[in-house]
Amino acid sequence: MDDYAGRVLADRYRLPLPPSDEYELTESRAFDTYSGQEVLVRQVPLPEVVEAEVLDAEGLPEGFTARDGARRG
Repeated sequence: MDDYAGRVLADRYRLPLPPSDEYELTESRAFDTYSGQEVLVRQVPLPEVVEAEVLDAEGLPEGFTARDGARRG
């Protein structure tokens, strides 16, 4: 278990300490605390730009309701 003394991912996977010469890990061994097995975890890059459209109450699909326009803060 000492091999996996780094951070914990999703309250389940214990990761090893990252090598000091590597900025970000894209693939790494991890210890699955639920199954007790060693697993391989991969980082999946997400797009930097996401396209979206704003629908008013008239354009919503059936079964959806519009929220009020108040901003969360």
